[in-house]
Amino acid sequence: MEYKKLATAALIDKCIDRDPLAWAEFFDRFSPLITFSIKRALWNYCVEPGMAQEEAKEITQNIMASLWSKNRLDEVRERDNIDYWLAITARNATINHLKANRKYALVSDQSYFEKLPQKESIAEIKGTEAENPEERLKEIYKLLTAREKIIFKLYFKKELTLKDISKIVGAPLGTISSAITRMRHKIRRG
Repeated sequence: MEYKKLATAALIDKCIDRDPLAWAEFFDRFSPLITFSIKRALWNYCVEPGMAQEEAKEITQNIMASLWSKNRLDEVRERDNIDYWLAITARNATINHLKANRKYALVSDQSYFEKLPQKESIAEIKGTEAENPEERLKEIYKLLTAREKIIFKLYFKKELTLKDISKIVGAPLGTISSAITRMRHKIRRG
C-alpha cells in the first residue's frame, strides 16, 4: 500500500489501528508542522527562544511518542483538518515542557525579570529629569509589545549587548537595534 498517497483521514485511521508504516508516513508528513509550531511557541513564550531551539527536537519526539502511546489521534474529530489540532497540541506541549523544565524563563514569569539588576538612572533613559521617571517609565512600558518588553529588560535592566540579545532572542542584530530605537522614541515622546 502506498501511504504517501493516502488522504489524511485514511492515514489517521491506519495510525489508530497501530500500522507502523502509517505512523512513519504520519511523522514524515506532520513533523515539520509540529516543529514549526514548537519554534513559534518558543519565540512567543520563552524569554530566551534562541537558546531553547535545541529543545524543539525533543518536544517533537515527545509529542509523537504521546500520540502513539496514548493513541491520541483517536481524539481528532475532523481528521482531514488535523493541522490546527497538531499546532495547538504542539504549542501546549511546548509551554508545558518549558514550565516543567524550568531551564528557560517564560515571558509571563516576572520573577526572572525581578532578578535582573536595575539600571542606575532611569531618568538617563528618558533623557530628561522627570519628577517621577520610574512611574512614567512603567506607564510607557505597558505600551510595549511582549517582544519589546523582553528586549527592553535585557537591554536596559540587564545591560546586555545588542549581539547578546540577538543570540538570546534569536532575531537579527538589525531587528534588535530597530526595536531599541523605537523604544527610545516611545520613551522620549512619553
